[in-house]
Amino acid sequence: MKTLRWGTLALLAAAALTPAQAAENADCPPVGSLPGYAAGDAPTQRAYAGVDFTVKKGDDTETVNVAGRSCTQSYTPTGDASSDLEIQDNYRSQLDGLGAETLFSDDNHTVAKLDKGGAETWIAIYSQETEIDVTVVEKQAFKPTLTASSGKDYPLLGHMPGYVADNVNKKKFDQDSFTVQDGDDTKDVNVQGGLYQIVYTPKDGGPVSSDLEIQSNYRAALQALGAEILFADGNHTVARLDKDGQDIWVKVYSQETEIDVSTVEEKPFEASIKPPKADALAAALADKGVVSLYINFDFDKATLRPDAAPIIAQVVALLKNDAGLKLEVDGNTDNIGGHDYNVTLSQQRAETVVAALEGAGIAADRLSAVGNGPDKPIADNDDSRGRAQNRRVDLVKM
Repeated sequence: MKTLRWGTLALLAAAALTPAQAAENADCPPVGSLPGYAAGDAPTQRAYAGVDFTVKKGDDTETVNVAGRSCTQSYTPTGDASSDLEIQDNYRSQLDGLGAETLFSDDNHTVAKLDKGGAETWIAIYSQETEIDVTVVEKQAFKPTLTASSGKDYPLLGHMPGYVADNVNKKKFDQDSFTVQDGDDTKDVNVQGGLYQIVYTPKDGGPVSSDLEIQSNYRAALQALGAEILFADGNHTVARLDKDGQDIWVKVYSQETEIDVSTVEEKPFEASIKPPKADALAAALADKGVVSLYINFDFDKATLRPDAAPIIAQVVALLKNDAGLKLEVDGNTDNIGGHDYNVTLSQQRAETVVAALEGAGIAADRLSAVGNGPDKPIADNDDSRGRAQNRRVDLVKM
């Protein structure tokens, strides 16, 4: 888009300020301030934040979100207010002189982009005569800054620099509610187990991080731990992860001046102390035609854990004891996460069990694999015990 030029008005005096001088005068570089207007306080600055800018696209407009180092400032008149026309023309003249490209303008707004020295800076000016709002974002890539876990932090997650833990609530067994995505909607899920809750607030006089920076940091840390993000918006992140066979739920809420981190180490469900014997499996199949097994897989994967071997061995014995028996191996999940994803995962897990049986000498034509995902629950998915019961492998007599 060709840069728009706005008349022959002289540049503002503030336009000649260096960035350092502008900062001392409470402006947001590279733009200055209009004579006769004063900033009430220091500008609001964030090391990393996302801001929506309106840009013209053909005959319409669209919103572009730009993330990076941000600065916002508001000015009010010290005497008589200028008209919006005078305010906007002055800022447009300054932006034009800086070599900025104007992307949108109307009576009360100017949006421009400045490319200089490899840096991309977005600028928005809003006016209503008695108030001028200036927003500047220097576009930057996100860089994680979350500290390593220490002090009062939950052992797997650190904290934002400049924030301190004010309150810690730790219970050996309790529950918390976690919001998860459910198709196009959301639902709240209760999770029971070891509870650890922390509230962080900024150090006195220290910098405050934007919600985008806070949430991006915790999401990056959780994903590095192999967590599945179950819900996310501007102020929330909910995730589930596995640590040495322990399911851990995490939620992070932020509002810049407060960060709440809550975790629950979900109490595992124990179907039985010892793996079922082949004769018990045979009796259950003869009685009901189906038997449920609780076979452990790696979190969010179709890889069998070592403790699955004794259960697989009993299924092998069952099949070798009855040469005419054919089994359908059904994978089942709870209803947390995307439906189609869970169906695929359950199919892969069923196929993994079939492959293990075939590897032990069972003929392939005696076995089949089916993935039910969350569609055949045997318990309520609204609590930890029910979800654990639903994460199972069923042997179905064919």
